[in-house]
Amino acid sequence: MFNDIIDDDFNMRCDIYESGDKYHIEIDLPGFKREYLKIEFNHGYLTVLATKKEIENQDNTINYIKRERRYGVYKREFYVGNVDYTKINAKYKDGVLIIDVLKAMDEKDKKTIEIMM
Repeated sequence: MFNDIIDDDFNMRCDIYESGDKYHIEIDLPGFKREYLKIEFNHGYLTVLATKKEIENQDNTINYIKRERRYGVYKREFYVGNVDYTKINAKYKDGVLIIDVLKAMDEKDKKTIEIMM
């Protein structure tokens, strides 16, 4: 659970923890606007996409000496299993994206499988 694929160009630092019947993913995304964040769920994978657009220098008045900030689309995927995507909630505040995922199986639904000889 929560095996993930990390984009090598930009590492979205995160913390994952559980409480009660939910998993919580907190991802640092400073400098991103909420409207440029997207979360998708497909076949057990939760994908976070973050887009940072470069400021256009239309009149060529900016003469950069050094450029270290990166622009583009960044992605991080987490395998969360077969969860109900309608129960995934997200909020973005102060540069942190918080995603709450309802656990797929409650402990009372846990079953032991008998191994036959």
